[in-house]
Amino acid sequence: MQPFRIGIFRNIALWGPLHGGANQAVIEMLQEIFDNGGDVNKYVAKAKDPNDDFRLMGFGHRVYKNFDPRSRIIKKLAHKIFNKPGCQEPLLEIALKLEEIAIKDEYFVEKKLYPNVDFYSGLIYKALNIPVNMFPVLFAMGRLPGWIAQWKELQEDEEFRISRPRQIYTGNRKETIYL
Repeated sequence: MQPFRIGIFRNIALWGPLHGGANQAVIEMLQEIFDNGGDVNKYVAKAKDPNDDFRLMGFGHRVYKNFDPRSRIIKKLAHKIFNKPGCQEPLLEIALKLEEIAIKDEYFVEKKLYPNVDFYSGLIYKALNIPVNMFPVLFAMGRLPGWIAQWKELQEDEEFRISRPRQIYTGNRKETIYL
């Protein structure tokens, strides 16, 4: 298989609102809130309503059950970018209001739904004038060298020309360090 196909196939696999396209989903949600008058409380109520399919994008993480430490860093970067002259983003104000409500609201605290890294990364991409539908591509670009290295390693090993991993890890176990 040619290496360029690796990037294409894996990028396609990243598309969607949860992983590779999460920051795109956040921007689309913030834009919807803005377009409908900016009433953040209305959308928080929708997210809490068990009969409503709406969910706040950019909140919660499968690994970081408390506040995602990366989101604190990227939030500071977003503020730094938006504090520059001529760089105004109305969606940032909506994001800040959402975050303020979520970190204090019993529902979100109980469910450990705190802003994650995707919550602010999309705003930064938007400030750089990157089209929203290209956010997953940026997400994939950082992973592409690893994907190609993995492909190259498999190509150079005669035993793994056709790889069918058994998905049983037999190596050393590393402890997860939670921040």
